[in-house]
Amino acid sequence: MTPQHSDAPSATLASATPETRTMDDSFDIREFARTARGNHRAELDLSGVHELPLDAVRLTRTLRDLERTTMHRMRNVLVTATHKDARVTAFLTTWAFEKFWLADALDAVLDAAEEERAATEFTAPPRTTLSERVERRGPVKRAIAANIAGPALVDAHITTQLVDEWIGQIAYRKLGELAAALGSVVEMVLDVKSRHIAFFAEEAQRRLASSRKGRRLTRRELSRMAWPVGATELAGDERDAFERIVFGGGEGQAAVNRIGALIASLPGMQPVAPVVAARLAP
Repeated sequence: MTPQHSDAPSATLASATPETRTMDDSFDIREFARTARGNHRAELDLSGVHELPLDAVRLTRTLRDLERTTMHRMRNVLVTATHKDARVTAFLTTWAFEKFWLADALDAVLDAAEEERAATEFTAPPRTTLSERVERRGPVKRAIAANIAGPALVDAHITTQLVDEWIGQIAYRKLGELAAALGSVVEMVLDVKSRHIAFFAEEAQRRLASSRKGRRLTRRELSRMAWPVGATELAGDERDAFERIVFGGGEGQAAVNRIGALIASLPGMQPVAPVVAARLAP
C-alpha cells in the first residue's frame, strides 16, 4: 500500500529545526534541515523497470518496508533520554522526513513493476527467536529500561543507526547491481543517505570516544539487535530473502566483513564487531 502523504513528517517542521551547532561540530544541522529532500517522483527514471529481475523486485520491496519503519523507530527512541538531546532530535526530524519520501520513491518503483509485484508476496510470520526478544519490547518497557540506562543510551542509539545505515548502503548498492534500470534511483537514494551517514558517524565517533558507559551500553545494544533495524517487523521469508540477496555468496561475505571492519573502527566496538557480522550472514 502506498504511504498516505498526510502521514508524512511535516516539511515545515523539518525546516524549522533549531540551530544546535557548536564550533566543534562539522555537520550543519540547520543546512541539513533547510535542504531537506522530499518528493522524488518527478525525478525518477522508471524506464525499463517493468523488466526487473525477481530478486530486484523483492529487495526493493524489503527496502521500502524498512524505510517505512522509521516512525516506529522514532517512537521507541524518543521514550528514552535521546528526546532530551536537542542536536539529535533536530537531526531526526529531517531524517524521518527524508526517509518517508525514500519509501515513497520505492513505492513508485514497485508500482511501475506491477507485473512482477505479485510474485514477491511474503507470507511467513515474523521470526520470534529468543535472541531478539528485547527488540520486541513495547514503549513502556523501553522507557523503564532507558531510565535505568540514562543519557549514555543516546550513544547506543546513534551507533545503532550508523550501523543500520551502513547495512542499507550495501543493500542499495546490491540493488543497483541486480538491476541496471534502477541505477539512477539507487544513486539518488545513496546521495540522500550520505548525509545521514555523515551525521551518525560524526556523532558516534565523538560520543563513544568520550564515554566509557556509552561504549559499554552500545556494545550491549549492538550485540542483541536484529539487523537491519526494523527486521523484526518483516515476514520471516522476507528476512531470509534479504539476507540471501545482500549477504549471500562470496560477495555477500565480503560485504559482511566490511561491515565488521567499520564497526571495529569505532571506539570500543571491536569486541562486538564479529557478533554483528555473524548475525548478518544468511
